[in-house]
Amino acid sequence: MFLHSLRVRLLLPVLALVLVSVVALTIVLAVLQARHVREDAAQSIERRTLALQSLFGVTRSIMLDRTHDAMRLLRSEGRRYGSANLGGRVTVGGRTTNDLVLGGVSQANNFALVDGVTSIAEGTATLFARDGEDFVRVATNVRKDDGSRAIGTQLDPLGQVIPHMRKGENFYGVVDILGTPYVTGYEPIFTDNDSLRPIGVWYVGYKTDLKVLSEVVDASQVLDSGFIAVFDSKDKLRFHSKVGATTDPGEITRIAAENPGDWVVNRQEVPNWGFSLVAAYPKSDVNKAIWRQSLWIGGIGLLVCVLILGLQWGLIWSRVLKPIQHLTTVAEELSVGKWGHTIDETELKDEIGKLARAISRLSYSVRVAMERLAKLSR
Repeated sequence: MFLHSLRVRLLLPVLALVLVSVVALTIVLAVLQARHVREDAAQSIERRTLALQSLFGVTRSIMLDRTHDAMRLLRSEGRRYGSANLGGRVTVGGRTTNDLVLGGVSQANNFALVDGVTSIAEGTATLFARDGEDFVRVATNVRKDDGSRAIGTQLDPLGQVIPHMRKGENFYGVVDILGTPYVTGYEPIFTDNDSLRPIGVWYVGYKTDLKVLSEVVDASQVLDSGFIAVFDSKDKLRFHSKVGATTDPGEITRIAAENPGDWVVNRQEVPNWGFSLVAAYPKSDVNKAIWRQSLWIGGIGLLVCVLILGLQWGLIWSRVLKPIQHLTTVAEELSVGKWGHTIDETELKDEIGKLARAISRLSYSVRVAMERLAKLSR
């Protein structure tokens, strides 16, 4: 009975139309929101990586200026000793190598020059002596992990610097020295008689001060579970996000190395550093954001649906059902001989008004007919 009532038949098409509209709108907005979330994530990564790249660039520029100044000081102080030559075999740090002699003064295990330079310019300084195709530290204030001087260690034979030294070329840039990145300067040492084959290397460098960069990376987060990380030239994790759901160094290293299919991983090289910037986030973060937005949109849509249905119900009741209900009551009472009714709906200009005027005329006709019958029966 309820399903066949006029109110249900009037509301059902409206309900169906509103629900279809809400569902369609929710789907469209969800698709647009998915694109928006992905664009926001990409823009967030771009902003952060640009800021970090800028910090790297500024840090390198400032430190290279200091490195050039320190190199000029080291070479100037070294030349005060006199001409450079290779000396006899010496033992430094447990290794036998050639000695480097400046003005007749042995530099093997002699730290006066390097310490004197760094007491003024700070940083680190080293004198290398050539031993075959290798270059060995014979005097240095670069420290190993145990705190001892790194004498007897050699310039990395597989590193980026040694090809330049063997060709007698200068090198300035970021180098990993015993596991720590330094902004460095290397210049070959020649004898007075041979300017082609270097007999040693001048070195100055500064341990990279990346505190500001570390603080920026630590506070970086991409979506809910994403991260930003910095890896050095040997893919060792240097800095990584300390906020968000993914902060474990092992997990960050694995994701950066494996590039899993359920993650979006963006890797950029840092020019002149040998470092890599990795920004990543799980695709599930996007799906969660889309789902949350879809629920929000759907909830608003349902609320609008309820409001529209409430308004529609009020209009149907006041403009259609209430007048029809009154006219129905009048018609039923007319059927049992009651015709003394006031029908206000006759003033309406729509179909219900036409119906009300027809019932009013019927009521009048019935009343007149009944009055005539009453007179004839007397």
